[in-house]
Amino acid sequence: MGAYWFLRLVLVLGILGSCVHGLGVNWGTMAIRKLSPETVVQMLKDNGILKVKLFDADQNTMTALAGSGIEVMVAIPNDQLAVMGDYNRAKDWVKRNVTRYNFNGGVTI
Repeated sequence: MGAYWFLRLVLVLGILGSCVHGLGVNWGTMAIRKLSPETVVQMLKDNGILKVKLFDADQNTMTALAGSGIEVMVAIPNDQLAVMGDYNRAKDWVKRNVTRYNFNGGVTI
């Protein structure tokens, strides 16, 4: 019985794998030894990564992604979620961390 379910799972994953049109990654910045953002962007490009989700809008990371062609989703850091209930604060955060990189040749957000 266990082998049957395993084979069925492999079959389903194989079928779903043929339907994938792109691959994305989550990029966190909490590490003891961080790679430079330029190095990480090059690694992403070398591996065909088309989309990345950031868990903060670090200026160095965003600058390295500018012009890369990698589509970026920027998340608000967890420690700032509580204050984002205020519309003006949220608007200011987007202006400082998103809008400033949204230009021709900038970050695809």
